[in-house]
Amino acid sequence: MSRIWCNTRNKRCAQGVYICRLETRMRILRVAVVAISTLFPMSLAFCCSCSYGPPIQKTLQRKRERAVFTAHIVQPIGEIANQDGQRLSNRVLAIVHERYWGLPWYWPKVVILDGGYQCGTVMAIGEDYLVSGARERYGVLAVDGCSRTGPLKSAQLDLRTLDGSHCAAPGGTVIGYVRKGNDEFRGDHPIAADVSVRLRDQDDKTFTAQSDGDGIYELHHLATGAYAVESLVSQGQYASSAGVSVVEGQCMEMPVFLKDYSLRGRLLPRLNATVELVGGNAPLKHIGSDSIEPDGRFYFRNVPDGEYILSVTTWIGAASDFYYPGTFDRPKATRVRITNHMLAGGQTLDFNPEALPMVPVPVTLDPPTDSGRFSWRVLLSSNNTLQEGRWASGTKFVSLYGMRGASYSLGLFGDSNHPLEYGNCRSGLTPVVATPGMATIHVAVPPSCQ
Repeated sequence: MSRIWCNTRNKRCAQGVYICRLETRMRILRVAVVAISTLFPMSLAFCCSCSYGPPIQKTLQRKRERAVFTAHIVQPIGEIANQDGQRLSNRVLAIVHERYWGLPWYWPKVVILDGGYQCGTVMAIGEDYLVSGARERYGVLAVDGCSRTGPLKSAQLDLRTLDGSHCAAPGGTVIGYVRKGNDEFRGDHPIAADVSVRLRDQDDKTFTAQSDGDGIYELHHLATGAYAVESLVSQGQYASSAGVSVVEGQCMEMPVFLKDYSLRGRLLPRLNATVELVGGNAPLKHIGSDSIEPDGRFYFRNVPDGEYILSVTTWIGAASDFYYPGTFDRPKATRVRITNHMLAGGQTLDFNPEALPMVPVPVTLDPPTDSGRFSWRVLLSSNNTLQEGRWASGTKFVSLYGMRGASYSLGLFGDSNHPLEYGNCRSGLTPVVATPGMATIHVAVPPSCQ
C-alpha cells in the first residue's frame, strides 16, 4: 500500500488530512482510468510535502518571477468538496484585489487559479488569499503547494517580508511563527505571543528574539551559516524546530512549535538516531521519542508507567543498538522506572559524551567559497556505511559522526547547478580515523571544478 503524504505548508493544510484526501480522491480517478487502459496496477497518487524556505520577498529573484497579489475566491471551476460547511476546490475563479508585482496591467481582474497539479493547492470559496502564482497563459495562474499561496488571514509573515526591507543585508534574517501544539501536521495551532526564542550558531554564540502579538519573531543581520533553536524552554515544555541556514540579504523562515514533554534526555547535536524506551515485560513495548531536536535533546510525552531501558539506534556502523547510560551490553543497561509519566525527582536521561561510542568528525570547505557552479556534499564512508553532510550558503563546517577509533574514507561531491552545461564533480578520498577531539578536516574543491 502506498503511503499518503500531505502538504502541511502555510495553513493550506489547516484542513490537513482532509486536503490530502481530497487531492488523493481527485487523482485516484485519473489513476484508475490510466490503470484500466494499460492493465497495469498503479499506486495511489500522493500529496506533496514542502519544506520551509524563503517567504515571499521582492528582492529575491525567483520570487520576482512570480505574480504576487491578493484575491477573493468567488467560484469553483474544479471538483468541489465540503468540510465543516466550507466549499473547497483546486481550480477557482478569483477577483484580483491588490497587485504587488508580476501581474500585468492588461490582465483581467478576474483570473483562474489552477491548483490541480501534483503539488497543487486547494482553496476555500469565499476566502481572501495571498497568491504567488506562475503565469500559465492569459488569465490563468498555476498555484502549486510550495508557492506559499494561502489564506490572507494567516499570511502575516509573508506580508511582512513582501518588499524585502526586513531581509536586507548585511547578513540575513531568520523569521518565523511561534505556535503551540504537539503535532504541527494537524490543524491550526494557536499563536504563542511574547515567547523568547533562542538560536545558537556554529560558534556557540546565542541570539534571542521575542515573538510579537502575531506570534512572529525576527532576528536580523545574522552572519551567514547554520542556526538551531535551543529546544529546552522550561520544565515540561520545549521548542521544536528543524533549524535554518541563513543566506545573505534574504529572509529564511524557521517555524517554532512549543510542545509538552514529561521525560527528556540528551545525545549529541545533529546526530541521526532513533531513541526508544523498551519495556521489560513480554510482549516488549517500544515507545519512540516524540522528537529529537538539532541540539541533541530528545523528548517523550505521556510514557505509560513501568520499567524500561533506553535504546539508541544509529546508522553510522555501530554493531548493534546501545543503551543508557552508554553500553552495547543490554543486560548492563540502567533500568528506567517511570511513575506518573516521569522519572523520579524530574531526572533526565542525558548521555555522557565521553561514554558514547560515536565521536564528531568536523569538516570544513577550504576555502569556504567557490565559483557557485556546484552544491557541495561531503561523504564519509566505511564498508557499507555512508554518511552525508551538505554545505548550505555560508555554512562554515559540517559535523558528521563516526564510531570511536574506526577508519573511514572522506570525499567531496559537487552536484552540478547546471547539469545541461556541465556534469558533477568528485574529489579524491582522504583516509580518516574517528577519534575524540579530532581537529577539523579541511577539504578543497578540486581545481578542475573551480
